[in-house]
Order: sequence, then C-alpha cells, then structure tokens
Amino acid sequence: MFKAKLSDPSLLKNSVDTISDLIHEGLFKITSDSLRMRAADRATVAVVDFELKKGAFEEFEFDEETEIGINLERLLDVLKRAKKDDSLVLELSEDESRLKISIGDGTKRDFEIPLLSLSAGQVPETKQLDFTAEMKLKSSVLSKGVADAEIVADSVLFKAEEGSLTLLAESDSGSVEARTEEDSDDLIEIDVSEETKSRYPLEYLKKMLKASKISEVSTLKIGNDYPMELMFEEPDIIEISFVLAPRVED
Repeated sequence: MFKAKLSDPSLLKNSVDTISDLIHEGLFKITSDSLRMRAADRATVAVVDFELKKGAFEEFEFDEETEIGINLERLLDVLKRAKKDDSLVLELSEDESRLKISIGDGTKRDFEIPLLSLSAGQVPETKQLDFTAEMKLKSSVLSKGVADAEIVADSVLFKAEEGSLTLLAESDSGSVEARTEEDSDDLIEIDVSEETKSRYPLEYLKKMLKASKISEVSTLKIGNDYPMELMFEEPDIIEISFVLAPRVED
C-alpha cells in the first residue's frame, strides 16, 4: 500500500516535465522515506537521479518497498491539470496495477494511469566519478550561457580556473563567451584542483536546465574531457541530478 499527499504539486510536475524530455518511461522506487527514480536515456548520454523526499509530502503512508513503471508523458499530462493551489494525492490501486491521482480539495478530480512492466535496465554507475572542478552557482548563469551559446553552436565549452567559470561557443556563425568570477553574486563557491576544460552538447543541457525551476542555485562538477554532474535541490524536500557525457572532439 502506498498513499501520499503533496500540497505543492509543482515539485513533481516540474521534475517530470524535465525528466520526460530525456526519458519516456520510468521505474519509480517507493521507499519508507522517498519516491525515487534513476535512469539513463536511450543513447546513454545522460543519467538522471531523482528523489522526492518524505519531507515534501503532507501525508506519506507506506507498507513495503516497491517499484512502479510509468509512462512519463502520460503522467505529465495528468500533473499539468493541477494548479499551484491544488493538493495532489498519489495512491496505488488495490491490485497495484494502476496509479491513482486525485487533484483538488473542493471539487476533486480522479485520474488513473496503468502501470507498466519495466525492468531497471542498465544504468551506468556514476558514484565513482572524480571531478577536478566543483562549484555552486546561480542556475540562471547556466541557463543564460546555454541560450547564448545556442545562437552560434550546438555545443559549449566549460572552462574552470581558480576563481572563475567561463562558457565558450564558436562556429562559422560567430562566437560567444560568458565569464563568471568568484567575487560576483552569481558564483557562490568554486573549488578547482587544476584548470579544467570540457565540452558538452547544448541539446541535452537545455533539457536538463528546465530543472532550474526547482532551485535558484545549482551544483556543477566537471573534469577534463569528462562527464558533468549537475544537481538541483531543496534540502529535505527534493533532489534531481544529471550526469552528462562530454562531447570529445579531435
């Protein structure tokens, strides 16, 4: 048995909106303290790790750990019907073949989504990654940098040095450079063990940065021609992180 009530449906709606751009079907794990999903996109370019923690829920009833497979686009269609002031209740049907979603407190609307039979699949291990540059910065820095880079290219180079982060994009259409210094309000913390450069595809970054709705501050970790880890969180409430493979060019 599982039943949980959210007073702020945007937490789940914004997360699923972001994840569904990368992954169409997801296997959610229900535990005693969270609703969690970890998956890779079909091309294994990106890995997403999502956790909606017990602290996000107004009510959280749980019997035993279980996994439920869901079509994320179908789930998002339902979640979009919830407005900011609506409550949202998630509940497994008695036979555990459907996810029941109730929206609203006055006029209550009930939806049911059939569950899918999904396997966990092969998800690359990411916990062992060793980064040479880590920083906390305003999410808007990355959103603006990616939007600027899209004007001229389909990838962007991240360059981290002591006290600064630079995003560079260049093509026959022109070039753009955005540099953020540690003494600005935008770059909150930075720790660089060596000058670090790595290039990443804008197509994926743009999708991942939709998660900036969750937090105004993000944690970014990179290495030289190495995967990126990008995390958005609200402590004790929600955490969503991505690992993105670099674009290595000759």
